[in-house]
Amino acid sequence: MNTADLYSPEDFRHALYRDFGGYLVSIGLLALGNLLLLPLMITALSPEEIGLYSLVEAGATPGLTLSLLGLKFAYLYHHARQPESARPALLGTVLLVALASGIVTGSLLALFYGSAKAMALFDAAPLDSAWLLLPLMLSGAVQTLLITELRAERRVALAGFLAVGNLAVWLLASCVLVLWAGLGLPGLLIGQTCGQTLAALIGLAGIRRRPLFAWDGAQVQPLLRYGIPLMAGLLLRYSLDSLSRFLLAAWVGIEAAADYLIAARIAVLFDALLALPFFMAWGGLVHHALQRSRAAAIIGLVSNLSIAAGGLLYLLLVLLQPWLFLLFTGEKRLDLAPLFAALLLSQYLILIKSPLGAGLLRLPDTTWAAQNNLLALALYVPLAWPLMQLSGAGGAALAIAVVNLITGLILYLQGRKLCPQQPAVGAWILLALLVLLAPFALWHGGLPLWLPLPLLLLAGWEMWQSGHARVTGDGV
Repeated sequence: MNTADLYSPEDFRHALYRDFGGYLVSIGLLALGNLLLLPLMITALSPEEIGLYSLVEAGATPGLTLSLLGLKFAYLYHHARQPESARPALLGTVLLVALASGIVTGSLLALFYGSAKAMALFDAAPLDSAWLLLPLMLSGAVQTLLITELRAERRVALAGFLAVGNLAVWLLASCVLVLWAGLGLPGLLIGQTCGQTLAALIGLAGIRRRPLFAWDGAQVQPLLRYGIPLMAGLLLRYSLDSLSRFLLAAWVGIEAAADYLIAARIAVLFDALLALPFFMAWGGLVHHALQRSRAAAIIGLVSNLSIAAGGLLYLLLVLLQPWLFLLFTGEKRLDLAPLFAALLLSQYLILIKSPLGAGLLRLPDTTWAAQNNLLALALYVPLAWPLMQLSGAGGAALAIAVVNLITGLILYLQGRKLCPQQPAVGAWILLALLVLLAPFALWHGGLPLWLPLPLLLLAGWEMWQSGHARVTGDGV
């Protein structure tokens, strides 16, 4: 079904289910790459090297965001509003701008991580072959934008093929280069670059729009005007995680950054199984939903679904924590249970921010995103120091969760003025109870088994209600 054929809330709910299912076996699978490499890292790398990789990852993620300049958001916005004839030049323009930006960003990252003086500040050695960050940024930028084109066109099958090919090459190349060639951390970077490059080549071959690298200079200013504030907002959001890793390395030690990476890698299950497929599916639908007459009902329904489904997965992963750590690290690591719960809470809050604040996407001016995340950074700084001193990596993760909660509520209140959605009362109750779990786990060193079980029932009930409720008027 084309987006032009979607009218009612039920239409969008069914379209969201279909697209989510497709992205779950593609983008979700790709996200598992970091998790599947965790046993290799623990086997082949020292704690100091894992800590360095944590810092590299902390720079590479916002680095890729900076390279993209918010073009993936701008592309979806303009794609939904431009005629078919203008779209080839739109795609070509975003690809060329991102390539130029990626060269600059990758070069700066290589200089930083290759500097012994800079790395010494964070209790780490310089990165061997830091120049590898340049091709990593370029291949990542092209791959991301081509997948964005597939999202806009709802070509889920090709997106899945890209993801599977990327993951297979990434895992195989990393294992060969780390275990057989003994390249260590640089081998992981080369493996990831190989996977992204293959995905980019497949995507280029499968894109319908020709010519691929058409240029329309008149498109650049509107694209950047819309995209850069969203890029700045996303960059500031990622900066909380990145800053936590660097501060942990500087204030606590490089092994604390390693613990953070291990817990974060296993917490990526939340992203792989729910958050990333949801963002991919919803991102391709939300701009069309906001143009419908019953936009408030559509957005409210999706908000209910995200709160319930996210809560259900959050609780299941918290309960399974010891066995997940045993599977991927060889130890139950109960000492990392509070850190794990706090990381999951942050991911959950980021998930529900998207539909709760969706009304703001009606604005042509997107500076609200940067302002909201700048507020998050300002709130994080005074929270991080005392919480890190009290609970180390767990305190850092809890500080991020607190600021995501505050800024998420602000986004909801702002977005509600432009699209007056009404999430269900049960969804709000579930959210409030889930927010209390992570601090409880932190201060008590974990969670008793009986505590999440009643919440599981509530989350399941809300999930069933949201998935089967009949939508009337602008409410559910």
